[in-house]
Amino acid sequence: MLVRTGECNQCGECCKTVNITVVRDVTLRQHKTLKELELYMEYRGICVVGESIERNELFYSINIPCQQLGPDNECKVHGDYEKKPLLCHRYPIEPDGTEKCSYQFQPMTLHIV
Repeated sequence: MLVRTGECNQCGECCKTVNITVVRDVTLRQHKTLKELELYMEYRGICVVGESIERNELFYSINIPCQQLGPDNECKVHGDYEKKPLLCHRYPIEPDGTEKCSYQFQPMTLHIV
């Protein structure tokens, strides 16, 4: 298990797309192959950006920026815990490859006393 450390530097990269995780085997059963799914999704403006066979997940990305993302990539509700969605507070929960993100992830260590 990984533990997130660091603070948000408001790079805005996580706010430029909608990221969705779906059940891999169910989705591929509907589309027969990963290539067919990618073609279908591409026609609708959705990218299949990865998969985890071990966790039975597929990852989609849609280029739709958040309405709260300002012109300088700042979040308009970043400091407002009432207005900022829980998912945004928790994101990212694992490394997602965004190079500008200032969060780091380290393995959780157990201390036995």
